[in-house]
Amino acid sequence: MKKAFNWYFPLSSTQIRKIWSEAVLTVDTNVLLDLYRYHQDTRQAILDSLKSFKNRAWISHQVADEFFKNRNNVILSSVTSFNDADRSLNDIKKVSEEPLKKLKGNRIIPDALAEELEKTINTAISSAEAKLNSIRAQNPNYRENDPILKEICELFDSSIGSSFDKELLSEVLKEGKRRSEKKIPPGFKDLDKDGDRPYGDYIIWRQILDYIKETQKPLILVTSEEKEDWWEKASGKIVGPQYELRKEFFEETQQTFLMYRTDRFLAFASESSGRTTNTAAVAEILDVAKQRQGQRETPLAKIIEQKQVINDGNTASGEIAVNLLEPTYMFTCSGRVEPQLNDIPSLTIRLTESPNGTPVHIIRAGTGTTFDFNIHLKSMELGVRFPVGRYTFEYFASIQTYSNIRKH
Repeated sequence: MKKAFNWYFPLSSTQIRKIWSEAVLTVDTNVLLDLYRYHQDTRQAILDSLKSFKNRAWISHQVADEFFKNRNNVILSSVTSFNDADRSLNDIKKVSEEPLKKLKGNRIIPDALAEELEKTINTAISSAEAKLNSIRAQNPNYRENDPILKEICELFDSSIGSSFDKELLSEVLKEGKRRSEKKIPPGFKDLDKDGDRPYGDYIIWRQILDYIKETQKPLILVTSEEKEDWWEKASGKIVGPQYELRKEFFEETQQTFLMYRTDRFLAFASESSGRTTNTAAVAEILDVAKQRQGQRETPLAKIIEQKQVINDGNTASGEIAVNLLEPTYMFTCSGRVEPQLNDIPSLTIRLTESPNGTPVHIIRAGTGTTFDFNIHLKSMELGVRFPVGRYTFEYFASIQTYSNIRKH
């Protein structure tokens, strides 16, 4: 029995080391695109680990095609982040103007107090703007000079798979459709995508199988995927590659394959080479993956309390406090408006309390309902995460009716 199903049984550490020394290494599309989303240290740690396979790295034609199709959008998203940061700092200025005017107009309060507070706020904002501009200057203009693209091209130089001709592609797409409908991995979780995109994962898988059959080498696949059409899960935890994938790979190639998420690949590559694992890089990889895929098994930020000050049906204001449970480069929290407003409001959010060491950041807020809203914080300092602790926000929600516009 063990001989017939030897592909199923766990590998020894000796067998794993042998695979690492002989295997072809390949990656999925988001492993490459995520390089533009990471800070410099994380990006370099991953590239160094990939480059250790310099003469054995190979990329499927489908992955390369998806990478070039999506590269500009990912690059532009970083520019958008800086623009959002500029707007957030400008919002902070505007939010403080009216309270400062009121404080200056209070006859009981000495003018010096209001002037000192105004100077402190302006100094803090100017300092944040300077740091933001410094970070912006360090961020490369990837559309003009792209060192990441250069390294990717060097890594996979002359090591890219062939595309399918039209006739074969048509057959592969039919098979991808059949497999997706019968929930055969990989790719059946992508059926909500448009065009031929639901079958992209199967095209990648098919091209990998064809290449390994040709080279007769074991495979190491690094993927950013966490979905059930790639991984077998038990009680919400990943326990290994999907059974059907392991079986199909062996039956078609007679070879062994290892599959790693990006964070585990980086950790194992560091251990194998005798280097200390870059725990900050691993943490950022996990943060980016969960942010992109919109999922987290446990709440990162836990609401402590929410106090509502005003709610007249058209406006609502108050304070919400959350406890950040682990260091991260970005996190989201949610608040509620009770009773609900008469229509979907616009939102203004201000961070009023945070732990020492909080990085320069951008705040985004959004709502699509009359009764709840989301607050998003993202670090804009290279390599600096939000520290664990209490974060307090002031919020102001307003329906832009004619009367509200006149009041404000």
